[in-house]
Amino acid sequence: MEKNWLHIFFMVFLCTASAFAQLDSIQQLPEVVLTDSKLIHFSKGYKVEKIADSIIERNALSLTEILRYNSSIYFKENGFGMVSSPSFRGTNAAQTAVIWNGININSVFTGQTDFSTVSPLNYSEISIRSGGGGVQYGSGAVGGSVHLNNGFTFQKIDTTHIGIRYGSFSTFGGNMSTTQTWGDHYLNVGVDFISSENDYSYVNKNKKNNHGQFLRFTAKVNEARRMKHGVATWNSEYSYNDRNFSGSLNTIGKDAYQDINTRNLWQLQQKIGRMDLKGSFAHLFEKYTYFPNSQKPHGTGGNAHTFMGGMQAEVLFAENIRINGKAEYTFVEAEGDNVGSNTRKTLAAVLLLNHKLSGKFTYGINFRKEFLNDFDNPFLFSADAKYKVTTNYALRMNGSKNYRVPTFNDLFWNAGGNKELQPETSYQVEVGQEFMFRKVRADVAAYYISSENLIKWVPGNGGVWQPENISNTRNYGIEAQLGYSLRLNPAHLLDFSANYSYTKAEDLETEKQLIYVPFHKIMGTLDYNFNRFSFYFQGLFNGEAFTTTDNSDIVASYSVFNLGAQYTLPANANVTFGGRLKNVFNVYYESVSYRPMPSRNFEIFLNFNI
Repeated sequence: MEKNWLHIFFMVFLCTASAFAQLDSIQQLPEVVLTDSKLIHFSKGYKVEKIADSIIERNALSLTEILRYNSSIYFKENGFGMVSSPSFRGTNAAQTAVIWNGININSVFTGQTDFSTVSPLNYSEISIRSGGGGVQYGSGAVGGSVHLNNGFTFQKIDTTHIGIRYGSFSTFGGNMSTTQTWGDHYLNVGVDFISSENDYSYVNKNKKNNHGQFLRFTAKVNEARRMKHGVATWNSEYSYNDRNFSGSLNTIGKDAYQDINTRNLWQLQQKIGRMDLKGSFAHLFEKYTYFPNSQKPHGTGGNAHTFMGGMQAEVLFAENIRINGKAEYTFVEAEGDNVGSNTRKTLAAVLLLNHKLSGKFTYGINFRKEFLNDFDNPFLFSADAKYKVTTNYALRMNGSKNYRVPTFNDLFWNAGGNKELQPETSYQVEVGQEFMFRKVRADVAAYYISSENLIKWVPGNGGVWQPENISNTRNYGIEAQLGYSLRLNPAHLLDFSANYSYTKAEDLETEKQLIYVPFHKIMGTLDYNFNRFSFYFQGLFNGEAFTTTDNSDIVASYSVFNLGAQYTLPANANVTFGGRLKNVFNVYYESVSYRPMPSRNFEIFLNFNI
């Protein structure tokens, strides 16, 4: 972790350089135009949840914690800050897509995103889209997708935010973001980092989490320029992660992992009458190095470049029919010590339609076809609808065919890769109901997912493990959300939210529940706000989850509670400080077998708006 202080120095330098953009009082950031129009205009029959800015601020150290306590997604985490893999509606990590400004950023090597490596800060919006999204977002959007969006506005803004955090286990973090507009220009710059010794005690085990140090550094730039009939935008992101991998209850950790990711997206949008034309070009780069021994410089790794070029046209007819057509070409070039040097070319044609038939009823029909890959590309389709029965009650439905292509590791891994693999395919249907009665809001959804040709690594000839298309699965369940707000008087506000999910995910051959998919998950948060003071109490229950395919071993169920508070200074509304106590009752729990999570710990923070 020798480069750590270089990143921290860079962070401090940028904070100092931006501190001259000052205001006498807080200004609220105006509503921004997001770069991913598909999420806004072509998801009417899907459940899309936006994570509130206040929730992101509470969990600024980890995207995993934001989603664990505020969504039905279950996370397997090898200890705090270690590898974090999602299970969305019982699907695996490679069947959950992470979408950055409309682009799927799952790794070309593993097919998934490690949520511990993603900073949740400095996005205009973080959203969760439940259900299949293969037509809009491509491979991996089977159980659902997590969206990290940036946007722009040309309303007058001149704000800078600086935050400092310190917590147990020598955890230190900081962040800075500044947003400026002038004339026809918009600019947003943000940097943040977190560093931790991560040496927490295992509850009632007389052991510590040794060799778990980590550092994450992220820098983001978002820029837009208004032109005569359109706008040009640039979104850029750089992240660096350096982690020692901690051991388990029975092993001593000694390996380490470093990764670098860069993402750049350029878009040019022009409006011609009722038609919006958009041309885009993106470059994604990922590089990783795995060290079997963190004390030695020798390791194995790989890197990949992804180039994407697209052209789309979106037309609004008679104010109620919206059609989007897109052609996109993707070229991937990857090389690694274990996968050799390989390329992949994909040409995708996408057609999206949304029709607002009346003020109460809207529906959508979507299609996607890909070409050029070395395997058969399934024809994808989806349909969705939403009907507002009354002002307080609405029904929604959606169905889709989705897929996941084999990753580079699946196809080319040295001594095990299988070039004959075919894409996984999944069919899913969902029915949801939305209620709102006075101060109460509720959402109940039932879903069913049938998947075939799932890729599974199994022992082959000579004991060498290799992937095969052998598994068929069935997932079904119920998700329920409840929210209640009560303003006791102008100064007092009480807000309560709760989520429950039941998930049945089984291998049809063995008729056993899939590993690391709990049947039950419950979350709840109680918020109390009084003038400049806010307080919250947060709880999570995860039911037991099987850890073996024959369902003979489990990770036990657990309940964890957090407590937090913050206060805005009356003499200076630009300064807020606070903290939280996590795992209040010092519970021993695991989300991965023999990998204990942190004991009781604290975090304090200080935020400045300049």
